[in-house]
Amino acid sequence: MYRRGVSSRTRKLLIGGAAAALLGSALAVGTGMSQAAEQGNAGAGSGNVNALVPALGFSPGNPNATADRVGPTGVNVPGRCPPTQAQVNAQVALKNANLPSGTDLESRIQRFEKTLSAIQDLKCPASSTTLLGRLNSLTALRGNANRDNLLRGLGLNETPADKAAAGSGDAAASGATGNAGAVSGNVNALVPALGFSPGNPNATADRVGPTGVNVPGRCPPTQAQVNAQVALKNANLPSGTDLESRIQRFEKTLSAIQDLKCPASSTTLLGRLNSLTALRANANRDDVLRGLGLNETPAG
Repeated sequence: MYRRGVSSRTRKLLIGGAAAALLGSALAVGTGMSQAAEQGNAGAGSGNVNALVPALGFSPGNPNATADRVGPTGVNVPGRCPPTQAQVNAQVALKNANLPSGTDLESRIQRFEKTLSAIQDLKCPASSTTLLGRLNSLTALRGNANRDNLLRGLGLNETPADKAAAGSGDAAASGATGNAGAVSGNVNALVPALGFSPGNPNATADRVGPTGVNVPGRCPPTQAQVNAQVALKNANLPSGTDLESRIQRFEKTLSAIQDLKCPASSTTLLGRLNSLTALRANANRDDVLRGLGLNETPAG
């Protein structure tokens, strides 16, 4: 009887051990599959590194180059630099289990810092990208009490994924045709994007606008209609990248929208204008804006 008792306990232990081993194996396989899936759909999710690492701002170098080339800041850099965006993304992922995904200032700064560190790991200088200048523009905003809302309002597109999404969104929302933005002095290249798809000119009911309030269903006009109205009322539209030129473009565009019998709330222009005017107190405002690389127009 005693020996049978031992045998029974032994069988239970063996069965329990086998079950634990199977569970461990299943977990390992599941984890591996999850990791493989995550690697396979790079950039698909908002938390994915490929969607968070800032764009380098300069074309990749030739890995076989032996001579220097002029970098984006005007100084010579190794001809093999910078690495490709994919290489940098992989290096950032290797060194950072979690990359901040927020739109607040400090999250953005951390993404830039970690990306610059990855570029140095790959034996290329920061000057082979535009990252350092853009980072300096971000850190210059640390003294602004409303910095996070200001940045969100400016609609920065710092990552390749953001830029791709913004490009397709602007194209869909603009309704512009022809050679829009083909010439730097062209109105189409200067009028800010409306930030919301055009209304149906035959609509009689309201629809929810981009700010969450109801707007006439026929609003906003198309980007092409707004551009034409801006051109009609303004012989010369400021083309500068300085703060005041940008503000004037937004104000004249909002005026054109009102001329076309649509409210400002049928676009995202007013919020973006408020973010710009909030920068007036910053002594270094023009350099900050240029460094941030804003793309405020459909052509941008």
